[in-house]
Amino acid sequence: MIIDTHFHAFPAKFLDMVPEASKGDPRGVGFHSFTYEEYIGHLDGYGIDIGVLSNPAGGVEVGFNRKRALDLAVLCNDAYAEYCSRYPERLKWFARIPLVHMDDALTELHRCMKDLGAHGVVLPTNIGGEKSLDDPEYRPFWAEATRYDVPIFLHPHNALCHPRWHKYSLQQKLNWPADSTLALSRLVLSGIFDRHPQLKLIGAHLGGMTLMYLDRLNWWEGNPECAGTPEDYFKKIYYDIAGPVRAAAIRFVCDTVGTDQVLFGGDYPHGRGGRDDQFYPMALKAMAELDLPFEDKEKIFYKNALRIFRF
Repeated sequence: MIIDTHFHAFPAKFLDMVPEASKGDPRGVGFHSFTYEEYIGHLDGYGIDIGVLSNPAGGVEVGFNRKRALDLAVLCNDAYAEYCSRYPERLKWFARIPLVHMDDALTELHRCMKDLGAHGVVLPTNIGGEKSLDDPEYRPFWAEATRYDVPIFLHPHNALCHPRWHKYSLQQKLNWPADSTLALSRLVLSGIFDRHPQLKLIGAHLGGMTLMYLDRLNWWEGNPECAGTPEDYFKKIYYDIAGPVRAAAIRFVCDTVGTDQVLFGGDYPHGRGGRDDQFYPMALKAMAELDLPFEDKEKIFYKNALRIFRF
């Protein structure tokens, strides 16, 4: 069995309202909408049993337009609920919560969890390219979201960065994992796991570069809001393997945090196609080459997801 926890879906109406998402730009990646049948065909083609839909597009909050952000989030969440009602055994979904106005964020969170049956929450690693998820204004959201005991998935989003990042597609290649590193580090150092010890947090793409620098994070002073060492908290985070990946990188994460904290992800639709350098074949090849016992590979492929999502 394989559960893909990093599987993107972009409703056509969403792309109409956020044209920069479908066209792409020097700092981002273009997205396209697909039919229900194409989603299921993709899962079948790669032997995936369940795909967990998410919309990571940070365009929801860009400009901090309250009405637009809420409209986009509602549109996405309604579409996901419909997708999953058609294929309940194959598709699950993360709710996209708009973090422009807290009243709207909490209302949409409760609607998705109580009325629509969402299985988790997806957020961009920064809000509107300007704000950080550890900012005090978002604390009511974290308090309410953790009460539902569902995974909260952080996906990298374009940050407002220096134009030097734009050349050679370095925005996607390096700034995205850098923004994941920054977002996860700020949340950990803000003491979020002390306030919400039950938090189920997922870091995309192996969590950026955080795990490579645990010793540096532990050593450096300036963590007054954490009761423990940063390493203690990073070992509570879940990490997916989505994106261009090799077996050695997955093994490093497994050795650092344990196989109980690692999830399979393919980054659809970026993994479409049959080329060996596409994301899905790379992830499956890396898993095949991974020098781990069969039982540990089962955890990564599906058992960890079943445990934290409670499908």
